[in-house]
Amino acid sequence: MGKVSRFSCGVLIIGAGASGLRAAIEAHDNGSDVLIVGKSKHGDAHTVLATGGINAALATTDHQDNWLIHAADTLKEGQFLADYKFVETLCKNAPAAVRELLKWRARFAKDKKGKLIQRFFGAHTYRRTCFFGDQTGKEIMRVLLRQIEKRKIEVIDNIFILHLVKDNNKINGAIGINLINKDLVIINAKAVIVATGGHSRIYSVSSSRYYENLGDGISLSYELGCELMDMEMIQFHPTGMIYPRKMIGILVTEAVRGEGGILLNRYNERFMEKYDPKRKELSARDIVARSIYNEIIHGRGTKHDGVWLDISFKPALYIKKRLPKIYKQFESVGIDITKQKMEVAPTSHYSMGGIRTDLNGETNVRGLFAVGEATGDVHGANRLGGNSLAETVVYGRITGKAASQFAKRIKNKEISVEHLDKLFLKLNNLISIKGKINPNKIKEEAQIIMWKYAGIIRERRTLENGLNKLQQLKKKLKKVRIKSMVDIIDFFDARNVVLVSEIVIKSALVRKESRGAHYRSDFPRQSKRWLKHIIFRNINGKMRQYFKKIPSIKGKLAKVVKQQLGTKYHLLE
Repeated sequence: MGKVSRFSCGVLIIGAGASGLRAAIEAHDNGSDVLIVGKSKHGDAHTVLATGGINAALATTDHQDNWLIHAADTLKEGQFLADYKFVETLCKNAPAAVRELLKWRARFAKDKKGKLIQRFFGAHTYRRTCFFGDQTGKEIMRVLLRQIEKRKIEVIDNIFILHLVKDNNKINGAIGINLINKDLVIINAKAVIVATGGHSRIYSVSSSRYYENLGDGISLSYELGCELMDMEMIQFHPTGMIYPRKMIGILVTEAVRGEGGILLNRYNERFMEKYDPKRKELSARDIVARSIYNEIIHGRGTKHDGVWLDISFKPALYIKKRLPKIYKQFESVGIDITKQKMEVAPTSHYSMGGIRTDLNGETNVRGLFAVGEATGDVHGANRLGGNSLAETVVYGRITGKAASQFAKRIKNKEISVEHLDKLFLKLNNLISIKGKINPNKIKEEAQIIMWKYAGIIRERRTLENGLNKLQQLKKKLKKVRIKSMVDIIDFFDARNVVLVSEIVIKSALVRKESRGAHYRSDFPRQSKRWLKHIIFRNINGKMRQYFKKIPSIKGKLAKVVKQQLGTKYHLLE
């Protein structure tokens, strides 16, 4: 381990994706000194993999659209597990957020007259998804980074946070390791925002890269005593690559289906017509994913246990213009999507559950905030495509402002020697372990367990088997081989994955119904009795579980929801 580097700031943001960057901009503009730390090179956060688009009821393409209908769609497809106030906030503020990005020169698609083009995404009543080809996340990152640079906000790359520090239930900062020079990094902060992403990479087949979405911030927050909610709600995107093997799990954006792509089984049958005759390929993600899974397990899958996704009937120039990234993605493995079908299957993609916050992003630990995919309560049981990018900029702004206001009221307090001594002891104990097990192998084993025992279709017996295997892995963590700093980081990754996976399975066992992304074959129906949040919290070192009631929808939104339930969907054929 190298030397000790110390930093001090008003607002510390852990995570340099879109939500973290937008929070940093707002915290800075509200008068706080801001520090952003990320565990990879800034500009290459997970946000760059978000391809399809960002939702906002701007009504540029379908003039009947408005934020209330957007909110109704979000609540419906989230199976009403989301708090309507969080959904209202997202949908009401999304148009202004997109206009802000345009003001900052985001290059979203426009027609010849300069009017925004909005495409369909699955389960939307109207076309409300703005896009930049199939690289929308990358474009938003470009725009936000330019604003970060303009404000001279400090960003430190390659920082792996090991520990969040609190004093009397008030956040005090964080301690991490610089992955390049191996310095121990101590950061004093008046407020901390966790923007570390979700936990979809606890599965072996995932659209996330191997080092992302391992539940880092969620695990750190849980250890500090934060409430975690609805952790069982993990979205399996219907279409990930499955061949060649090195490409398994890589996302094939919903934009392909939004642009007219169709799904076919091995017999070239368009099977979504029988699962959702009205919406077909543009049905909700959970329905499309289970439909594909059903075709595969009943022997109608392709050679590599997938299905076909076909857009080759569209003009080649149109495909290359609207889907340039996907075209190149398949071209790199010898497939021309303007002439050939794509072989796809579901992949773990997004976690709807996470850290519980209030509407300003604050957790039950004073001064600790969370934003983006690390949080719960916005998407409910199933996320609408295009809503995640909207969430990053809407709630990034709200949370950044709230954190800044909090920081202004607080006097900074140095992280105590006691906290440092405890961490040093922990690291020294790790280094002294003489085990034989590679910690990275434990992480990989946990990911395989989750895919096998807690995947798209769940039931009590398999979930319990998975939980037992995870508990055995916990014991193996005490016998790991630690020889280098890389091994220490791998240990923390493995610990995070095992802990978060345990909570996911326990929450899945508790929810004895099927709702959205959570499907129990032994409880295939939805039950009003389970219209509530499942909360897990670390209390004095013990995992406690309890419930939180979901408030009834009120106001204009309640009326629109009732109307929309009987409304025919307007789909692009």
